[in-house]
Amino acid sequence: MASKPLLSPTFNNAFKRITVQSSSLVTKIPKINLRNYATFNQLRMSGSSWSRGSNSANLKTAALFSLVFCVGTTFATPYLMKYTPLAIFNKNPSLLVYSLIGINAAVFALWKAPQYWRVLSRYGLLEKDARFNKWSMIGSAFSHQDFWHIGMNMLALYSFGTTVASYVGASNFLIMYLNGAVLSSLASLAYPVLAGVSSMGASLGASGALFAILGSFSYLFPYAKILLFVFPIPGGAWIAFLASIGWNVCGCVFRWGSFDYAAHLGGSLVGIFYGWLIDQRRKEFKRNNRTVW
Repeated sequence: MASKPLLSPTFNNAFKRITVQSSSLVTKIPKINLRNYATFNQLRMSGSSWSRGSNSANLKTAALFSLVFCVGTTFATPYLMKYTPLAIFNKNPSLLVYSLIGINAAVFALWKAPQYWRVLSRYGLLEKDARFNKWSMIGSAFSHQDFWHIGMNMLALYSFGTTVASYVGASNFLIMYLNGAVLSSLASLAYPVLAGVSSMGASLGASGALFAILGSFSYLFPYAKILLFVFPIPGGAWIAFLASIGWNVCGCVFRWGSFDYAAHLGGSLVGIFYGWLIDQRRKEFKRNNRTVW
């Protein structure tokens, strides 16, 4: 393999979810202040209560939706990227990354207009109670409310995404990104049910998809240099990624702070799987094209 890329994303801050209080609005649409792919407790308006039964029902719906979505994305995306105007991304995969950043920026701008809050709250927030909407499993991955939130996430997407997209191709990258977003949302919904803990938090942001991209990047380029701000992380990308998994596992076990560690782990596992799958295809391609003398 060629020399590994040198990246300098702000590794830690770019992938946090922070739980915060919300303020009541005249329109009774929850407003999130300060979070990075935030899940936030006590977001519900008066009269809401956590229900294990409703969460279990939501999880079944979410699991079925995730299965259909991932299968559909996996089989439909290659054709869409070949026979539609999306084919332009095949020539320049980095353009796909820039387009994803643009979509996130557009949704961020919509959050600044109160007339869109009701729609965004339905499709741009991953609710975990009776208000759950299956389409928010993907919509919430493009939704941010604060400048520092979208800024850190999009910096990470640019830093890792352009390299991964150029290596695996636009079609594979889009499949990985979208499926990572949905499956990390599924993990966020599954954790409180499987762990038997209460959760009323709603989620939004790109961190689940970003952890999928980070996982595949770290698997494919394990020795790539990663900088935490201006400080190099010893051991390269794979060691940094394993450290992030350890942090998220401990967060799930000890419930440190108010981050949504389960969604981080869900995206990470998706990234490892796709990294392994792409590496296996690369090895198979080399074997089949080996020159025989």
